[in-house]
Amino acid sequence: MFGADRVDFGLRASVAGAVCGLAALTSPAFAQVPLELRLADVGRFASFVDMGGIAWTGRTARLRVLQVTEDGFTAGSEAFWGGWRHELIDCDARTIAHAGFSSVRVGGREGPVSGDLRPAAAIPSGSADDAVAKLVCDGWRPYAGVAPAASVEEAVRIGRPLIATGAEP
Repeated sequence: MFGADRVDFGLRASVAGAVCGLAALTSPAFAQVPLELRLADVGRFASFVDMGGIAWTGRTARLRVLQVTEDGFTAGSEAFWGGWRHELIDCDARTIAHAGFSSVRVGGREGPVSGDLRPAAAIPSGSADDAVAKLVCDGWRPYAGVAPAASVEEAVRIGRPLIATGAEP
C-alpha cells in the first residue's frame, strides 16, 4: 500500500500546485498585461494600435485597434470611451479583414467581441486603416511626440482632445 499512497500524495501535490499556479495567473496582479497603445490616426476616432498584442503569421498581423470616441459619446443611455476593433492585416497584399468589435464603456468595462470575420478588402489610401497598416507593417511612427498610452483610460485622455481640436499633437 505504501506505493499507492505515494502515488496518491504525488498526484494531490501536483493538482494542488497546478491550482495554486492557476490562481496566481488569474489574480488581478498577474492578469493585467501592460499595454503599449500607439497612436496611429486621429479623425472621427483616435485610433491606437495595441503593439504588445500583435500576433504574426508570416507577413499577416492579427491585432486590435482601440478606437477612442469623442467626449460625451453615448449609445442608448450608456456612455462609452470607444471600443476594440479586431483586425487581420496582410502587409504584402495591403488588405484588411475586420474580425469583430468589443465596446469599452466609461470606466473601462469591456463588452464581448461580436461580429464575424469579414472577407479581406483593399486598404483605402489615406484612411485610418492605412495609418494602422503603415504603423504595423512598415514601422511608420506618426505622432512621434505622443508617448504610447499604458492604459485605455490614458488613451482616452490623449485622444479625446485631439478629436475635439483636430490639432496635431
